[in-house]
Amino acid sequence: MSEGLDRLAATLGVPTTRLAPLEAYDDEQLRRFDDLTQGAMRAEDEAFDASLNQALRMVPKMLRGVVQRMLGGAR
Repeated sequence: MSEGLDRLAATLGVPTTRLAPLEAYDDEQLRRFDDLTQGAMRAEDEAFDASLNQALRMVPKMLRGVVQRMLGGAR
């Protein structure tokens, strides 16, 4: 397997063998795909955090910490 495939597999948290159909792409293409994938994952995390913070504004302040931990937003 190529270095690009190894990097992408690590980003996705899957075994490299699951990405065998992507072996036709060169390392530069796989690097670009990995960069885009990481960017999309970061954007998703940021959107989740923003929506959680927005939702927590409706919860009374005394309960926010508990609710945030229950929803998985505690970092």
